[in-house]
Amino acid sequence: MACGRMIRNNRRAGGSPRAAAASLCPESTDNRPPRTISAAYAAWCDCALATWPWSTCGRRVRSIGACFYDRPATLGLPSIVGVIALFDAANGQPLLFLESATVTRLRTAAATAVAVRHLAVPDAATLAVLGTGAQAAAHIAAVREVRPIERILVWGRDPAKTARFAAQHGAEATSAPAEAARQAAVVVTLTPSTDPYLALRDVRPGTLVAAVGSDAPGKRELHYDLLAAATLITDVTHQCAAVGELHHRPQTPVKAELGEIVLGTKTGREHADDLVVFDSTGTAVQDVAAAQALYTAAIKNGAGRPLPLRE
Repeated sequence: MACGRMIRNNRRAGGSPRAAAASLCPESTDNRPPRTISAAYAAWCDCALATWPWSTCGRRVRSIGACFYDRPATLGLPSIVGVIALFDAANGQPLLFLESATVTRLRTAAATAVAVRHLAVPDAATLAVLGTGAQAAAHIAAVREVRPIERILVWGRDPAKTARFAAQHGAEATSAPAEAARQAAVVVTLTPSTDPYLALRDVRPGTLVAAVGSDAPGKRELHYDLLAAATLITDVTHQCAAVGELHHRPQTPVKAELGEIVLGTKTGREHADDLVVFDSTGTAVQDVAAAQALYTAAIKNGAGRPLPLRE
């Protein structure tokens, strides 16, 4: 899609998640509205609808997305569907409308790459990707931008799909999450699981686990003992407490938010053998950063199509 090509080809867009993470630091803003989630039930699937309002840098964004978890199997389409709308905050003028699934996929992976840049050991060369959905390929590409990845291990619930994905991306297919995770310096969990499948015994000292799949109260990928033993970094703490891995073990101490580490006001990893978990639930400001970068690139390159909204 056009927005996907623009994000990949625009260095400013690629860098925007880092600035977005920094802008989430509590010291830099006290206006961090929570994501609003409502549950609905369609005839053939569970549907979760989320909206993110955000205003910054003279722009206001409204992102509306829904997850239809049966879409890949029944329609061959991504599970996420939605729109992102960018407005001029000064006068309310609509500036840009985007299909959100591509933006969400790429900005989520880019945010994980920011976490890897700041939290993984410097020489991390082995990546484990747990899950083979739409996020998996984007995460491989993003993590490769910030670490010298030489080996990729992949696990998915469907062995045939896992084998195909591994062949397409120069990775090694594994038969269990632990088989992949035990060999990796960076582990990214990308499943919609509601039952934890990754435990402390499954990872090595010094590993960074980026927990991306848990973004709703019923989702969970990490066992209690893994959270208990790890240094926990969140994207937005109050949101992780509501819908992330932190939701399932609320007594887990949070060392910092990623934005605080980016700004240098707090530290993350202190020792090479620290086990670090990044609890990633996705934030509205990431959509703002991506939409603003795409709008700038579209104006510069004459991309997109004007859409008259008034006579």
